[in-house]
Amino acid sequence: MPHQHRSALIAFASLRNAISHGTYYGGRPIAEPVEAVVQEIERLRQLILEPPRALGALPASEVRVVGPDDSIGMALDHVRTRGFSQLPVYDGGGYAGVLTTNAIARWLADQLTRNTGIAEEEPVSHVLRFAEPGEDAILVPRAITVVEAIDRLSRGRQAGQLTTALIITENGRRTDKPLRLVAPYDLPVLTAALAIT
Repeated sequence: MPHQHRSALIAFASLRNAISHGTYYGGRPIAEPVEAVVQEIERLRQLILEPPRALGALPASEVRVVGPDDSIGMALDHVRTRGFSQLPVYDGGGYAGVLTTNAIARWLADQLTRNTGIAEEEPVSHVLRFAEPGEDAILVPRAITVVEAIDRLSRGRQAGQLTTALIITENGRRTDKPLRLVAPYDLPVLTAALAIT
């Protein structure tokens, strides 16, 4: 449960105790919640009972994928024209990895020292070898909630590891088609979906 929700529950519990156990005048409590507070209590109740799904909270976004045999030039075109910093890599059997701009930069630095020819013709699979350990996406099912998505993206960062992205698929399987890529830059939108005030 997000800290904001825990704090609100404690405050609302104090309000409830003040109303239930506080002073009464003419058979009625002297403290009553204002309509805005009642609406916030109802919103929090709804968020707890039916947490929003990450897929519904985020704006629609086309997932561009590349294959391991595609040229790095093709992948770089997606980076340049679409501003992507992560590209899921899918082969015939399903998910094969995630190509990041960090891996591309490390590969390019290696290419420059080797001076081995035309870099843009190199296959994506070769560039994937330059990914750092743990630089991978986590596949999650479409039913993942906003709270779960925030937790999965944040968990690695707290442990000093790198969670590059979540890839939402139908069932969270490697063989499922990607429905949405969720990256750390999506955290503000996910967090806003949980706001109660």
